[in-house]
Amino acid sequence: MAGLSELQAVNLMLSNIGESPVASLTGAAGDVYVSTAISILAEVTRAVQEEGWEFNTDKDYEVLPDGSSNVVIADNVVTMDTMPGGVDVTVRQGKLYDKENHSFLFTNGAFKVEVLWEFEFTECPQYIRQYIATRAARVMSDRMQGDVVNAQLSADDEQHALVVAKRHDQRMADRTMFESPVLWRMKQRRN
Repeated sequence: MAGLSELQAVNLMLSNIGESPVASLTGAAGDVYVSTAISILAEVTRAVQEEGWEFNTDKDYEVLPDGSSNVVIADNVVTMDTMPGGVDVTVRQGKLYDKENHSFLFTNGAFKVEVLWEFEFTECPQYIRQYIATRAARVMSDRMQGDVVNAQLSADDEQHALVVAKRHDQRMADRTMFESPVLWRMKQRRN
């Protein structure tokens, strides 16, 4: 499944501000609109993935400290946290940090974490790419034009793409009604 390419996303963004599409990103990178679109697309790609979706979240992901008892974080990790009941950790200086013991050292062997990954635009599922491209088009339009009518149309498109993306994400999660985020929050309020 090919899905929306980076070139198609950039051309969507360009058309949203009334600019002509380009045939390639490599030759057109000197164009201010194209370079702006590429930059905004990368920014929005990261921002959308930071929200945490089924496709970029791994639960019960096992990590093993290296020979120095450190857990070095890969460049494409947005966040990493231990599973409930585990050690309170955070990412600092490119490594996992034990907040309870104020240390980078993990000497008890492998343990499970929840990881939120960041992928390249074209590595994301199609429904996320469509949402990213639509949101990036709205962001570019807001920054470059400030046209109120176009901004509202773009916001409507973005909202629709978000609803579709969330629907697909829920399907991919294979959650039951009792595992929905809404019911989880309601349960938390009662506790």
